[in-house]
Amino acid sequence: MVISHDFGIDLIEYAERGKENDFPILDKCPNCKCIGAGNIHRNGYYWRFGLTDEKTMKIPICRFKCLVCKKSISVLPDFLIPYFQHTLHTVLKRIHQFLQRKKVNSSRQLLRFHLMRYYKNLNWIHSFFVDSGQVLGVSEERKKEATKYMIMILDFGESSFLRRSWGHLSKYFMAN
Repeated sequence: MVISHDFGIDLIEYAERGKENDFPILDKCPNCKCIGAGNIHRNGYYWRFGLTDEKTMKIPICRFKCLVCKKSISVLPDFLIPYFQHTLHTVLKRIHQFLQRKKVNSSRQLLRFHLMRYYKNLNWIHSFFVDSGQVLGVSEERKKEATKYMIMILDFGESSFLRRSWGHLSKYFMAN
C-alpha cells in the first residue's frame, strides 16, 4: 500500500536529506484502521529513482508494516506519482507542453505513454472536480478537455491535486 505525504520540500532537497527526512509517524493503519501504540512499525527503506528533465536522483522511500493486518505501507513524497520514475511536475509539464503544441523534452514513446494514461483518466479527473463542487460541461473534443483539465490541475496545485484526489474512485491520478 502506498500513501502520499507532503514533506514540504522538492526532489533535490529530499534526496540531499536521504534517510534524515522528516518521515511521518503512523498511528493508524491505512488498511485495517487499527489504532494503538506499537501496531505500526518502521520497516526500513527501499530506493527508487526520481527523474526530472535536468536530474536523476536515487531517493529512499520509508516503509512501515502493520503488525495486525501484516500490510506493508510505503510513504511516497507527494512530488512523485506511484510507479512512475518521473516526478509529477515533469510529467504534467510535458503533457501541458504537448497540449500547447510546444517542444517537449522527452522521447516520443515516453510522451505517448504519459499522454495515453492522462487521456484514459480524463473521466476520472472530471469526476474528481465535479465531486469537489465544480460544475463542468463535457466537450466531445478530447484535446480540448485534456487542456481544460490540465489548466485546472495546475491551478489547483500539482501536489495538492495528487494528495486530495488520491483514492477518488479507488484510483490515483495516472493509474492504469
